[in-house]
Amino acid sequence: MRLGYRCAGLALLVVPVAPFLRADATVRYHTDIQTTPLLPAAALDQALGGMRDMVIQIKGNRAYTSQGPITAIANLVTQDLTLIDRANKRFATLPAAQYAQELKNAVPAVPEQARAALAAMKTNLEFRSTGRTASIQGIQAEEQEFVLTVDMALPGGPAPSTPFMKMVMQVWTAKPEEAQRVPALQEFRNYTASASSAMNPGEMIRQVLSAMPGLGDNLTEMMEERAKNGAMTLRTHMELSMPFLAAMSQQLPGQALPAGFDPNAPLMQMSQEVVELSTSPVDEAIFQVPADYQPASLEEILKGIVSAPTPPQFKQ
Repeated sequence: MRLGYRCAGLALLVVPVAPFLRADATVRYHTDIQTTPLLPAAALDQALGGMRDMVIQIKGNRAYTSQGPITAIANLVTQDLTLIDRANKRFATLPAAQYAQELKNAVPAVPEQARAALAAMKTNLEFRSTGRTASIQGIQAEEQEFVLTVDMALPGGPAPSTPFMKMVMQVWTAKPEEAQRVPALQEFRNYTASASSAMNPGEMIRQVLSAMPGLGDNLTEMMEERAKNGAMTLRTHMELSMPFLAAMSQQLPGQALPAGFDPNAPLMQMSQEVVELSTSPVDEAIFQVPADYQPASLEEILKGIVSAPTPPQFKQ
């Protein structure tokens, strides 16, 4: 539960402040997830809270984001964020400048033993432009690859021959010149610069991840590198593997691995891609909190989001 609580909080941190545009616009992303038999898809679905689809709708200086149980409204003029718990008819509005600290206070603290384990981990992040290109929704995109490895030795044991965890992520962003051809992309680039200056999402992320020494620094660096040129992300593919744990499971008595299981294969693969990008008019009503909703603290909102039932998925 604590892991889901923390992930939901981080998603709330990133989603509302990143994708702003000046004119009306709608962006939809769809996520596909594949797992191995060691990580049942049903359990992963529950952990992710049904967050396979995300819709972002922008009108002027306001952005509405909905992803699974998460609903957020960001206002760049007033520089505040409103988080909505529709399952329990509650909402919390707070200044963007206070959001990171409030979120950090609301999320359960990492136990000292866990903090010590995180501090003992050796992490390494590498990233590069691959030179590969693709057409996504008719937009020319270029690829950047991130490789994050985590090494962790058992107390008193020899250094492992394989990484504890490895994450490989390919991120496809729109080429800069495409903004001249696609109005929504130009609006995205213009407004992202203003939003970053007003709300500083990078610093928000850094504050929240400060409780995860080493790993948090690498994740922050990866997010900042992704946002550096302000280009819209059109496709993301991530593979997560844990070679060390897979190797250990083979040595445990009575723990037979599923037939055909490859310990070097990813435990999970996740692909997210834009499925709609339009400039259709956005309904003003979505930026209004329903009159019968009650104000609450951020902590109450986070608890409600984590415990909320999985909502229906978008039908593409």
